[in-house]
Amino acid sequence: MFKTKSPEETAAKEAQKERERAERERQQYLSTPVGQAEVAFNNGDQVFQYAHDVASQQAVIVAMVGSTTTKQTTDPSDILNAVCKQGWEVVNGSFVFVEQGSQSRDKFMSSGQNIAVKGTTVGYYLFRRCEANRGA
Repeated sequence: MFKTKSPEETAAKEAQKERERAERERQQYLSTPVGQAEVAFNNGDQVFQYAHDVASQQAVIVAMVGSTTTKQTTDPSDILNAVCKQGWEVVNGSFVFVEQGSQSRDKFMSSGQNIAVKGTTVGYYLFRRCEANRGA
């Protein structure tokens, strides 16, 4: 025979599922730069650093034609603004190209080589605590 659940049992089970879903979402949020900024602020940290891949390029070598690269870019402005709203102020931003490899091939019917570089440009952002920006 089937035992039907009481409305209280059903409500309790639904409430537990909702708490678990909310906790998963909270953990996902805390793994983001904005979540990490919130934790750092609540811990009383004076500085916070965030790194973001702002551009990546892939090496493309085409036989008998030459070399080129394909590029993808992302804009970190939304993330940077959200971090500032957690009580931080941007102090410095710098960019570094991190080479991840290259491809080369001898030029067709001439001397020299075609070279294409693969890598990513990383933006490093340093923030200092700014109480006035908290919740702005």
